[in-house]
Amino acid sequence: MALKFEVIGRKSAPMELRYDWRKLALYALSVGANVDGELEYVYEKNMKIIPTYWAAILGFKTFTDAYEYGQSLPDTLHYGFEIEYHKPITSVEGKITYSVELLDIYDRGLGRGSLAFIQAEAFDEQGDKAFTLLTKDIDMSTGGFGGKKPPNVTVEYPKRAPDFVVDDHIGPNQAALYRIDNDPNILHIDPDFAALGGFDRPILMGMCTAGYACRALIKAVCPGRPEAIRSLSVRFTSALEPNCPVQTQIWKMDDRQIVFRLIDLTTGDAVLNFCTARIE
Repeated sequence: MALKFEVIGRKSAPMELRYDWRKLALYALSVGANVDGELEYVYEKNMKIIPTYWAAILGFKTFTDAYEYGQSLPDTLHYGFEIEYHKPITSVEGKITYSVELLDIYDRGLGRGSLAFIQAEAFDEQGDKAFTLLTKDIDMSTGGFGGKKPPNVTVEYPKRAPDFVVDDHIGPNQAALYRIDNDPNILHIDPDFAALGGFDRPILMGMCTAGYACRALIKAVCPGRPEAIRSLSVRFTSALEPNCPVQTQIWKMDDRQIVFRLIDLTTGDAVLNFCTARIE
C-alpha cells in the first residue's frame, strides 16, 4: 500500500465519545482490576476512572475512522503513546468532544517501517480541555521511502533496584475481554490474521498492557488517587501473549517524576519500556 502524505496536517471535524459506568467498569476488568482491593474501578458507587481509559479508547476505537493514511493494517502495530491530562475527568457518565490530526509520518528505514504521529485534543462537556493524546503507530511494510527520521527519545533508568515492584498475571482471556469495547482489531483474536503479521498466535493489545502498568503505578505511588497521574509516556517494545505473569518496576526520580517498565516474567523481556509518568 502507498502512504498518503497529503493527509498530514489534516484535522478532523469534531467528534463525540459517550461513556458511562458500564464502559468504565468493562475497561477496568479488561486491564485486570477486580473487586478485591479495586472495587472503585468496577462498581458505580463512588467510582474512579483508570486514566489510561482515555488513551485506550481514542487510541484505536475512534481514531481508525479519522486518520486512514494508507497503512497496511496487518502490518501496523502500536509503537507508543503520550498523554497529558489537563483536567481530571471525575464524572462516570457523559461525553467528550475531540478532533484528530495526523502530525507526521517518519521513515524508520528499510525493513523497520514507517512511524505515524497522531494527536487528539479532547474537551469535556464544560468546554474545558481535558487531555491531549499523542499516539504513535508503526506500519512495518512501508519503511525506507527516504523520509525524515523520527525523534530519538530514550529514558535513563537509575542504577539501583526499583523503588516499587508490582507483580500481576494477565489472564488467558484478557485480549478477548479487552476487545469487546476497546480494540476490536482481529490481530488479537484471529490466529490466521495474527499469522499474516508474523505472530505465532494472537497477541495482547499494547494498550491493555499499559492499563496493567497504570494500575500498578496507582497502587505504588498514589494509592486511591488515579487523578493524581497527570501525564504518561509509554513505548511498546515487545509482544506479549495472554496468560502471562508480568512485573511493573517503578522508580521515583523525585516527588513528581516517575520512570517505569513492565517485564514479561516468562521471557524477561521489557514489554513496556522507556516509560515515564508525572504525578501531582
